[in-house]
Amino acid sequence: MKTFIHPLQLLWKSLLICIGTGIGISGVYAQTRLLTLHQTVEMALSNSNTLKMKRSAVELAINKYNQVKDQSLPTGSVSGTFSHTENIANHIKLGSLDWILPKRAESYVGNASLNETVFNGFKLKYARQSTLLLSEIAKTNVTLTEDEVIYTAVQMYFDLYKISQSQKIVQQNLTAVDNLIQQSEQFYRYGIVTKNDVLRFKLQRSGIEITASDLEANRKIVCYNMTVLLGLPDNLDLQTDSVLLKEETPFSLEQYLEMAFSKRKELEQNALQSQIHDFSFKSLKSDELPKLSIGAGMGYNHAGSTFIPSNGTFIAPFSLGATVSWDFSTLWMNKNKLSEIQINKKQTSIEKNIWADRIRTEVNQAYQLYVRALNKVNLLHSSIEEATENDRMQADRYKNNVTTVTDRIDADAKLYQALTDLEIARADASVAWYNLLKVSGKISTITQ
Repeated sequence: MKTFIHPLQLLWKSLLICIGTGIGISGVYAQTRLLTLHQTVEMALSNSNTLKMKRSAVELAINKYNQVKDQSLPTGSVSGTFSHTENIANHIKLGSLDWILPKRAESYVGNASLNETVFNGFKLKYARQSTLLLSEIAKTNVTLTEDEVIYTAVQMYFDLYKISQSQKIVQQNLTAVDNLIQQSEQFYRYGIVTKNDVLRFKLQRSGIEITASDLEANRKIVCYNMTVLLGLPDNLDLQTDSVLLKEETPFSLEQYLEMAFSKRKELEQNALQSQIHDFSFKSLKSDELPKLSIGAGMGYNHAGSTFIPSNGTFIAPFSLGATVSWDFSTLWMNKNKLSEIQINKKQTSIEKNIWADRIRTEVNQAYQLYVRALNKVNLLHSSIEEATENDRMQADRYKNNVTTVTDRIDADAKLYQALTDLEIARADASVAWYNLLKVSGKISTITQ
């Protein structure tokens, strides 16, 4: 028995299929995201929790600076006390003395005071300057962390770029080997080559497929690490956009060293720390000076049931005074503390020399690695020309049956290996360029 389906039902089912297919396709494409290098760096900077912690430390340092400023403000206090007394036994008789006290009594006591430190040996001034310098050190920590985040993002981006480029070349290699397999099978049918030759080409293809599988596994690892770094969903398939590879002729080594010594935040931190030691020394010396403060106060005392009596039976004294104090024991008690600060400052000076040596070695190493990377790129360009010509010659000789299958496979493998090496070398040269910028204190300029 045939079942009749109404045309409208067919139309409705077709629409559902189309909608479902469209949703499925859009869902698949939604998992892929194309990123530029600039976008990667900006997203890494905005998502870095380490960077957020460093920025929070800046806010904390500024808050401490404001707290020290608050210490220069006057201090004041107001207090009030009310007491009520019930006299259960209010009759006192001692010899000829016969007292009858009230059964209940109330009293009010109030005090208000205001104090201001006029001179404290410039201690607050030095404390403000020290905390301000600490906030500047916190800001340099933010810059150092930003540089690390930028370089990490650059490294990951070029890792993904190298894998993507290698995958493209591997795919081209697979296509070329498939053509060789097809050609060798034709030659085998005509008795030009042996079955072993065909199997050798197929074995080469299997090796290339293993390489492709390894590359895909590495690509997934790098993609996942990048999504964590950038704060993106884990299931995103990230793709690199076209990259402007850095193959610029560098400045002289002396110019990069000069930039590093003027831009590196570690040296700036060292200079700030040395200034902090100076202010700590001055602050401790200020303890040896006298202190002057002034104050004003007013009190209120009344024994009665009303807070402000009408008959004026209360007292309200007002006081105004100045206090001069001098803890002269600091003249001999602070001697070792001052020596400790001087030792710390000496250590800071030594650390400056350590950083200077480290910066010189880092800049020189980064410079030499970049120059070597550029030379490698130039050499690989030449090797590709040679490998291309060798592959063409071996292809012609193989067609004419005057070379072995081993030589043909070797020529093909060398060509695609050279192509892969070139793309990796160009990407490595770009990473070396950004590393040179980093150790020179200039990597943050790529976000501008």
